[in-house]
Amino acid sequence: MRKQKHLIILALIMLAILPQCKKSDLTDPAYAIGIITDWRPGIINNLIAYKFYVNGTEYDNTYVSREFGKKWKIPNENYNLGDQYMVQFNVDDPSCQGCSRMLFSYKVTDSADYKSYVNEFKTNPPQ
Repeated sequence: MRKQKHLIILALIMLAILPQCKKSDLTDPAYAIGIITDWRPGIINNLIAYKFYVNGTEYDNTYVSREFGKKWKIPNENYNLGDQYMVQFNVDDPSCQGCSRMLFSYKVTDSADYKSYVNEFKTNPPQ
């Protein structure tokens, strides 16, 4: 009985700690330029950390490719710290961990790239 009580308490703590958002929170996304701050390739999983800015406020996110399955998989490529890509994020809560993703098919080299991608996403949003 005591062991069950501990497991229930542990489960409640984990639920409180886990982010309250889901991938579905990107149904009405916004876009920003994300800057890679950490990149750790692995045999099975890749880890990526990045920051992005919304209205002058910095937001950070870190995820492992397996967390989001094939849809959000981090491609097996070499990335450099400081590389910039488009980021899709939850417009209502950009600070939500797990509610943004880096779009590796959309590398940003200058502001013209960013503007071009935003216009493209209006009619053809990334899946």
